[in-house]
Amino acid sequence: MTSHGAEPEDFMELAARRRMSFQRSPAAVSPRGLFDDVEPAGRFRFLVAAVVAFSGRGFHATTTRDIATVAEASPASLYTYYDTKSELLHEMSAITFRYVIDMLREIVDRGAPPVETISVIVREYLRFHAEEKIVVLVVNRDYRALGLSQLAELLGMADEIHQIVESVVRAGIEQGDFSVPDVHTATRAVLRLADVSPWFNERSSRTIDELADHHVGLILQMLGHVSAD
Repeated sequence: MTSHGAEPEDFMELAARRRMSFQRSPAAVSPRGLFDDVEPAGRFRFLVAAVVAFSGRGFHATTTRDIATVAEASPASLYTYYDTKSELLHEMSAITFRYVIDMLREIVDRGAPPVETISVIVREYLRFHAEEKIVVLVVNRDYRALGLSQLAELLGMADEIHQIVESVVRAGIEQGDFSVPDVHTATRAVLRLADVSPWFNERSSRTIDELADHHVGLILQMLGHVSAD
């Protein structure tokens, strides 16, 4: 196998370049414009390029030169905005986590009953992960490669997401809408089931709304909710 090692490497290089080229548009990388508030423009450009590069090769295999190539800039110009590729990964991860936290808090703050609230959470969480699957896959796969202080910050944000959803599940239990033996595990299951980013395909015969309907029903059943209909 070692005598033929160059061929697989060449193939992977070509595949990575093709994938990078296909995803270069900021709108294709993040349909919701997660990074649109990042300034100045050069910083935004390199952040989007980093998402593309990490998506194609993974954080560890990607070099700052790769990121600069996707951004169609010189490697030296990247260092005007970021000292390391870890800074890029940390920033994209923090922005993504914060977006989800704000989205979930806005839903909970509406004050709807737990069944309605968890249904909206599942729909919006699923929709986000389907639409932003390029960014989500990079963040979920790679953010644990960060240093301890950056990782601790992001793990805290991930825990905040869990706590928001768990509070709704607990409220549902208190009101007799849900019945689960382990609230923490049930909450993790809700978040895992609603994260369709690893397998969602926009060319699927099922639309995002149809997937959301299916997952809402599945998750309510898992939480022990019995419809009054």
